[in-house]
Amino acid sequence: MCKKKPLIIFTGSRLPKEAAELAREKGADVEYLPLIETVLRNTDAPDFSRYGWLIFTSRNSAEAFCKLHPETDAKIAAVGDKTAEMLEEHGYAVDFIPSTFSADVFVREFPDIAGKERCLFVRGALAKDTILSMPLEIDEWTVYDTVKKSSNAQALAAMSDVTIIFASPSAVSAYREAGGNFKNIKTAAIGHITERAIMEAGGEVHFRPETYTYLEIIQTIAKGSCSL
Repeated sequence: MCKKKPLIIFTGSRLPKEAAELAREKGADVEYLPLIETVLRNTDAPDFSRYGWLIFTSRNSAEAFCKLHPETDAKIAAVGDKTAEMLEEHGYAVDFIPSTFSADVFVREFPDIAGKERCLFVRGALAKDTILSMPLEIDEWTVYDTVKKSSNAQALAAMSDVTIIFASPSAVSAYREAGGNFKNIKTAAIGHITERAIMEAGGEVHFRPETYTYLEIIQTIAKGSCSL
């Protein structure tokens, strides 16, 4: 048995309250140290009548889009339940979600769905270009910028014997730039691309849920922890 409660650190741009509460119910302590924040761009909307599909790969891009609240008749594709949920809460119907919540899977499954229709990738400034690798006609609309929170990253880099949940490659980058290493921590990640960022930075991903949601990550951590 563990001598003390495990400490789980959430680092995304928002605290997933339901997952944090689940972690506490299972016996963990929880802290929230966001490593990034998103800043909405002052940007002109494109002509949506040109597009058959709008593509969203993150909740952040969906949230930024909803704050701008443009009108569109285009179909919508979203990676992940939380991305889709954000859009649907603001009145946008989601027409396609990939079988696995990953941009890598999306680019394999979506071309057959989209056919020859022109697409608009609604993205953040630091989003990966995975979507652009599809054999489709795709334009981009950048709706937000990502700002790293250096003070939080430095505080996190000084910690050990904790489990850190990274929600994006940008969060991994912020942690490494602050001097963080992976020697005395355990990690979990939201998405294949974030997992890859951890490994490319020299870390190991200790907790891999079947579905990339915060709730599933907490369940996976609980199964692999001596006191949760």
